[in-house]
Amino acid sequence: MKIIFVESRWLYRWLLVLIMGAIGLFVPGFSASAQDNEEIAGYTIVAEDPAGPHTVQLQVSPASPIVGTSRFAVRVRDKVTGVDVDNAFVRLYATPSEKGKKQYSPALNSPFDPIYYLAQLDLEHVGVWAIDVEVDSELGSGRTVMSIQVQPRQRSGSGNDWGSGLFILVILAFALGISWVTYSSKKALRQRAEQKMR
Repeated sequence: MKIIFVESRWLYRWLLVLIMGAIGLFVPGFSASAQDNEEIAGYTIVAEDPAGPHTVQLQVSPASPIVGTSRFAVRVRDKVTGVDVDNAFVRLYATPSEKGKKQYSPALNSPFDPIYYLAQLDLEHVGVWAIDVEVDSELGSGRTVMSIQVQPRQRSGSGNDWGSGLFILVILAFALGISWVTYSSKKALRQRAEQKMR
């Protein structure tokens, strides 16, 4: 009886491996062209422009930039072959259209996905900002300019209904919790006092 149990356990394992293999055959893969235009989660593609011998794709987070720190991801590819360049020197400059200082940041390879170069810039004012991307690699040097619109930071007024509702629910939960603890402790004290009187 024990031999049959051991054999059936191996049979179940092999059956599981075969099922997983069949599922792997039928799961559709991603095409290479879909990956070329893929965004990083939380980022949105601003533009993709030629920069000398390179093609530069600029992504920004948050998707609709607001006053404060914005994160940028730059993807650099060979303009002729379309192959990602992962050993380039990338520099980002942000220049406001009206007032403020020009910002600078080197973009460094992402430790999680080396084809992206990541940078942070402090966009201090509302309005249009010109983003200069300079790239140096074995292929040569290139530069391109793209623009983004920086929105004001919304702290109150419209658009915060969910946050206000959640705040009210948390306050109600605390108030009900404190009331319940107070009521049940008074009830327990009253029952204890009644038991002592008996």
